[in-house]
Amino acid sequence: MRDSNSLLSSYEELVQNHISQFDPQIADLQQLVKARMQELHDAEQTLVETQAIELKRITDALATDARCLLPTPGLRAFVQELKQTKSNNWYTRKSEFSIAEDPTTWLLAMLELPIGLSNYQTHEDLNGYDDERNFIGYSYTLSLKLGSVEHSLNEIPLKRIYNVNESSETSIKGQIEDYIYGDIKYLLRDMEYPEEQKQQLAAEISTLVGYSLKIFALKPRRAIFNYSSIEEN
Repeated sequence: MRDSNSLLSSYEELVQNHISQFDPQIADLQQLVKARMQELHDAEQTLVETQAIELKRITDALATDARCLLPTPGLRAFVQELKQTKSNNWYTRKSEFSIAEDPTTWLLAMLELPIGLSNYQTHEDLNGYDDERNFIGYSYTLSLKLGSVEHSLNEIPLKRIYNVNESSETSIKGQIEDYIYGDIKYLLRDMEYPEEQKQQLAAEISTLVGYSLKIFALKPRRAIFNYSSIEEN
């Protein structure tokens, strides 16, 4: 019968040979990757900070007068998409939302009515309850200023997560029609505009607010690299 030590010796020799050949190379490679990742992070950080500064400049402009968005191609595309999206309601606000696809021709562009948008914040509710079901709810608040009138748009729903396999989102059109439009129409009630203009302004301002949400949600972009070190098996 072959001696057990002799039986294992060949295997152990192979293992030691493997260790001596590859472990130092793997360790060197890991150090190279870590060093290179640090170099990339340091180089990227300047650009990330510059993006943050630019986003701050944009949000400051929205707080001063969000009508600066009226000439932007993004808003025009947003309006076109919004007009093509069907409402989820059993009724329609087609007449109220019959706004021009070119925002530079809006009534809002012709009046002296600055629109200030600021303090966008998202919220998480871990204890949501609806129709005898619990959910995790996500919503946002936004400060709105029409001329000298200030108002807070509160708890505009974004998403509900009921369980791993079930969730629901509030479309941007649903947010505008069901939550934003009514508040803005109420704020315009005492302003000295004809009633027809108030409805038109409410539709235009609601659309402008809806588009601004895309901008408030922007974050500086970072490169992503998934790296897992090689472990001994």
